[in-house]
Amino acid sequence: MKNTLTACASTSVTTNKPRLNRRIKLVVVGALTALAALLPLAASGAPDQRLYIGMNLHFTGATTTTGMFVASGAINDSGTADVQHLALVPIANSDSARLSGDERYTSANGTIVTHFDGIAFPLSNPHAVGKGQFQILSGTGAYAGLKGQGTFLIVVDPISNQLTGTEEGSASQ
Repeated sequence: MKNTLTACASTSVTTNKPRLNRRIKLVVVGALTALAALLPLAASGAPDQRLYIGMNLHFTGATTTTGMFVASGAINDSGTADVQHLALVPIANSDSARLSGDERYTSANGTIVTHFDGIAFPLSNPHAVGKGQFQILSGTGAYAGLKGQGTFLIVVDPISNQLTGTEEGSASQ
């Protein structure tokens, strides 16, 4: 009986082996085909790339700030940052305001100009938050023709004159 079971098991493995080999070959060929289809896309580069900007600013006037930035992703750079036309328009019966302005990032490689819109809250707290969207309006130098958009988050402490924030989005040229 033992020899019969061994013979059956051996026959079963032998007859299934070509089927298993065919399946493995099909999976490998399928994976290679998918990879070959993706390689041209990866080599050409995506039209939009992720963009991350960190900034540390301080107030220089009622509607202006200045400071430093660091960018990663679609742009790998650092330099100065300044905000012009900073506006806070109170929202009735709330502890918040509409927030907007224009920000300029300047480095040895060029300049990027953005516009932002969002909301600031809670205005009664000494550590308020600004949250919203930004859009890249223009660029010079290495950033000529740059387009993009994303979201921003900034924490403001007017007592210590510190504004610390990040922007995250996508950019392309």
